[in-house]
Amino acid sequence: MSKAVVYTGEEDEFAMDVEVTHVTVAVGLVTIEEGAFEGCEGLKNLSFLKDSAVTTVGASAFRDSGIISLQWMEAVRKIGDDAFADCKDLRTIEGLGCEEMGVCCFADCTLLQSMKGWPASMTVIPAGTCNGCTGMTTVDCDLSHVTSIGRNAFYNCTSLLPPSLSAWESDPAAVLAFLKRKSILERVAERRAFLCSLKHAHSDYYNRTGDPCGASRRIIMEFAGLFPA
Repeated sequence: MSKAVVYTGEEDEFAMDVEVTHVTVAVGLVTIEEGAFEGCEGLKNLSFLKDSAVTTVGASAFRDSGIISLQWMEAVRKIGDDAFADCKDLRTIEGLGCEEMGVCCFADCTLLQSMKGWPASMTVIPAGTCNGCTGMTTVDCDLSHVTSIGRNAFYNCTSLLPPSLSAWESDPAAVLAFLKRKSILERVAERRAFLCSLKHAHSDYYNRTGDPCGASRRIIMEFAGLFPA
């Protein structure tokens, strides 16, 4: 059974309501309150954040909810503690624009596969951020601006880190150094694959048309902007 609701900002208004599937945010609302949609297992996406005025997501706001993809977060500037913790179906995170993040925001999101799009404005990865994200395997972002991470930020991330670094109370500096190296290597590999695809596409078009300039123009039009430096 599906249930569409209008969120007006009242604290815990829909918490633990497993029938909530669609949300409309009231015009001008800037804050998703603490625990607002905690336990809403039927809520699968946060598309209602697109073009909204929301800049703050409160603590445990979507904890233990059913969201599978986290998008449209570019305008959000603050995310509270445990905001998306225990979201067992969460698989992807894109476009984080926050400047402040609480502890354990994505803890125990066991299907989350990639650390993607870490905000350039944040130089610290808070404690417990991805604690227990056992399905995470890749670091699809540039961590060169990150200067430190909190305790157990990647505890039990056994698919991402070697045993010595995914253990309880592992040295944060060593974990960060490993993640930075991994981030660089993965991005280099991705760029190499991308360049190979460009070369293949150019050759294929040239072989079909005999027009090298046309092939170059076509490749530029199709791929420009898709893989920023």
